Amino acid sequence: MSAIRFDVLGPLRVRSDDALVQLSGRKYRTVVSYLALKPERSVAMEGLLDAAWGRQRPPSASHQVRKMISALRLSLDEGWDLVETSQDGYMLRLTPEQSDVSEFCRLFDQVMAGSLATDADLSAAYSALALWRGRPCEGSEPQSEERQIFELVEQHRVLLNKALPAFRERGRSDELTSILHAAAKIHGRPVHAGSVITAPDVPVIDAPAPPDRPGSPVGPRCLPRDLHDFSGRDREIGALRAMLSRAGAVQPAVATIHGMGGVGKTAMAVHVAHQLAQHYPDGQLFVSLDGFSCATTASVSSALGVLLRQMGIADEDIPSSEQGRLAQWRSVTSGLKLLIVLDDARAIEQVEPLIPPSGTSACILTSRIILNGIDGAQHISLEVPDEDECLEMLSRMVHQRFTGSQARDARALVQQCANLPLALRLAAARISTRDYVDFRELSDRLASSATALHELEVPGRSLVGRLMTSLTSLEDFDRDRYLRLSLLPCPELDEASIAASLGVSADWARRAYRRFADRALVQRTHSGAYRIHPLLLHAAHLQAQETIGYEEQRRVVQAALRHYKASNGLVGASRISPSRGPDGHVVLSTLTRSGELAKRLDLGAEFVDLCLAWEGLVRLLLDTRQQEVVWDLALEAADEHPDPLVRDRLLGIASEHTAAACAVC
Repeated sequence: MSAIRFDVLGPLRVRSDDALVQLSGRKYRTVVSYLALKPERSVAMEGLLDAAWGRQRPPSASHQVRKMISALRLSLDEGWDLVETSQDGYMLRLTPEQSDVSEFCRLFDQVMAGSLATDADLSAAYSALALWRGRPCEGSEPQSEERQIFELVEQHRVLLNKALPAFRERGRSDELTSILHAAAKIHGRPVHAGSVITAPDVPVIDAPAPPDRPGSPVGPRCLPRDLHDFSGRDREIGALRAMLSRAGAVQPAVATIHGMGGVGKTAMAVHVAHQLAQHYPDGQLFVSLDGFSCATTASVSSALGVLLRQMGIADEDIPSSEQGRLAQWRSVTSGLKLLIVLDDARAIEQVEPLIPPSGTSACILTSRIILNGIDGAQHISLEVPDEDECLEMLSRMVHQRFTGSQARDARALVQQCANLPLALRLAAARISTRDYVDFRELSDRLASSATALHELEVPGRSLVGRLMTSLTSLEDFDRDRYLRLSLLPCPELDEASIAASLGVSADWARRAYRRFADRALVQRTHSGAYRIHPLLLHAAHLQAQETIGYEEQRRVVQAALRHYKASNGLVGASRISPSRGPDGHVVLSTLTRSGELAKRLDLGAEFVDLCLAWEGLVRLLLDTRQQEVVWDLALEAADEHPDPLVRDRLLGIASEHTAAACAVC
């Protein structure tokens, strides 16, 4: 049987034989997190529904949970029976070796019962603390389980306070570097070998904002307007509020929000800033750094000029030099309670000088890159919302509730917008201004349009332009290679396929992926696998058509098709999908996209060879209709194949498929 492991002391992680199990979708991860928090305990269906949706659950919620449980069992292969159906719900049958929660609780009891006088005791304490990677269920916190999460964090605090003096007295403090780094994330404050972590007064998950300072003056209010129809992002907003509540006397609270263009970083930052404005009475400031929205990025000096003017300083009193402005900014903001939003940053060097020195201030930074080099900052990665959250967003944008066929049409539109909030807002604008009668008309137009992105353009707001600016931020060589990635037919990318298709080394592919991921140009789906957001992929493909010549496009796609054929979809690290098993969606998407590219780039023979090499996968993973689509594409391309017998073989396969389909009927 596979070695299964569920880890929730940090972001949810499920492993099978040391390979990560893919758990896509926030609701799915929340349900699995809820089960993994309670190993060996029966969890009622009602508890799972509350954990994932609270009281605002859709009618299909129970059905969705059952589908999630089935998907979890399927992903565990031989370990499927670890997910047991109980009388009123489900249970994870996990030994302490299969659950970090169970293992931690066992070690906690063992360590707390002793005196940490021996090396064995210290090793047990170290093992218990090393299980933690962050706050429990970070990124997929089940609703209604705040109490259990608080209790686990409290146990971690108690154990850490007991262990730190013992390690220090034995001269082994240097062993705790990684544990102290994780502890800082768990408790929201720096932790050192000589620290004592105090207990919070109450179980705080979404920590309250700092209290008002009585009698303080009302400072400048320079925030952009909050969106009246803002909705969703409850988990991320709670996390951001908690981060900003921890401003102390030593340094300001700094939180960064990073994600792809159009995902809603600025909207969320401004929304939370308005919520917290009353707690920062000396001023709420905002400056756009134009990191990706303009051809010219704002300099530190120009940004300081904007901030100083917002603080009421006249132009003639603002120094002309950057150093002079920086000194004035630090002097003016010293001791104040300010909330500052620095939007659209392009680099750490652009924002770090702008963070005020006052420990009572707070700063929100937004960027398409990960600003993880800023000391003391905490980070939120903003991903596209799930479908249910997108439906709620769209409903608020158009001021109506969806029922019946309208709900189905709205869901179809969400899927065509690939869950991107900016695309949804532009679609809502087209509906609200009666450019389209209803969601179905707009959805049909998007489905039939060769340039679907342009259907969502409105005056003054360009979806294509917003997405394209992410590409222009890359160095020329990286941008050129990224555009080539957009030509590849497979929806999942891995280092081996990129190296083979682009003619680069595996090491270059690995480093390039890291640079692209840091800029939110690719998203990691699971171990070794990446994807490009569909709308960003479409924008990159449009630019590739304009900047990469026909012959080079043909060479890249030809190399990819040959690599896919040789990998046969399943062979080790070179398989088409880095998933642990074959994936029907990946196979169908790869073949249909390959067929389109083959037709345009005169690669019919290579496409036919790929279909024949994957005949077994097609039969195994695709349904009758999907198989028919594949073989129709292959037959259409067979006229270009140099071997005249290939068409006869394809006709035989198609006939066999038709006969089998008729027999089923």
